[in-house]
Amino acid sequence: MMESKESIDLKILKAIFGIASSIGSELELEKVCDLIVDKVFKVINCNGCAIILIDEKGVSLQSEIGFGKSIREVEFSRDMPLIKYILSTKKKLFIGNIESSYFKYSIPKGEKTTSMICIPIIVKDEVRGIIYIDSRKTNAFSSKHEYFLNILAHEISIAIERALNYEKIKKLTVIDELTGVFNRRKFDIDLKDTLNEAIRYVKSLSLLMIDIDYFKNYNDFHGHQMGDMVLRRMGGVLIENKRTTDRVYRYGGEEFSIICSETNKESARIFAERLREVVDKGKFDGEEKVEPQNNITISVGVSNFPFDATKMDHLIKYADDALYKAKDEGRNRVVV
Repeated sequence: MMESKESIDLKILKAIFGIASSIGSELELEKVCDLIVDKVFKVINCNGCAIILIDEKGVSLQSEIGFGKSIREVEFSRDMPLIKYILSTKKKLFIGNIESSYFKYSIPKGEKTTSMICIPIIVKDEVRGIIYIDSRKTNAFSSKHEYFLNILAHEISIAIERALNYEKIKKLTVIDELTGVFNRRKFDIDLKDTLNEAIRYVKSLSLLMIDIDYFKNYNDFHGHQMGDMVLRRMGGVLIENKRTTDRVYRYGGEEFSIICSETNKESARIFAERLREVVDKGKFDGEEKVEPQNNITISVGVSNFPFDATKMDHLIKYADDALYKAKDEGRNRVVV
């Protein structure tokens, strides 16, 4: 039985109100997009619905329903004709038969796709995303669907701007501004969670405590600006040389730490030794003028769960004690 024009209008109005209410208080970008594709899919009789996000890093699929593996295998880029068109024009696309369209081979499609609507999501006059829906039927979408998606795109742009701002604020609370690595607050949270996971699933966990040798001498000789430069460089060196599962933190002052998930003590020692060598052989501006080493180096203390400790504070203390031992024994060394 065909839906009346009035019932379709009412359905769309209810959907707009429902979506606006659902995403109005939501700050997490992923949840906002998941809510939207789910609602759109239920309101519009479509084959699939997706939200593609665009930022300075590139183009990525954020949420989808109805496509599955086919769309997740697509490598999105700004050079794809459809995306390139929307980025340059900031206009929507409304196509009743994709087979006769210029965009036939350049859009993520569901099985036997024929009709398509593509609406830009604009934040501060910039295209930050695309709402994409398609259908197997020819001319499946009406002006009412287009109207619905236009209003929705506006709602999404507000929600996305709010979510992006939230992400920036959230990032600032866990990132050390000077070095770019995680901060002490994040360290406390992550070590607790990682240790609990290691206990639950009987996994190994290692902790590295790292201190820049004679950093005070360098800071006193060259001044705080040069000292900050060394801290920034050290943060970059640790990030560049860490493994995929490692997380780097600024523990305080010139001290850094690394949480090594699923890493036994010997593997952690080998990794720490490699980091020590990289720093030792690296070049830091003005290091040759600073006594007594004339070279920037690090000392590293290593602890391991469950070999050395089974509680968080004990794991930290063991690594700290090993670090102090490394410094007492002459610095530029690893102690486990």
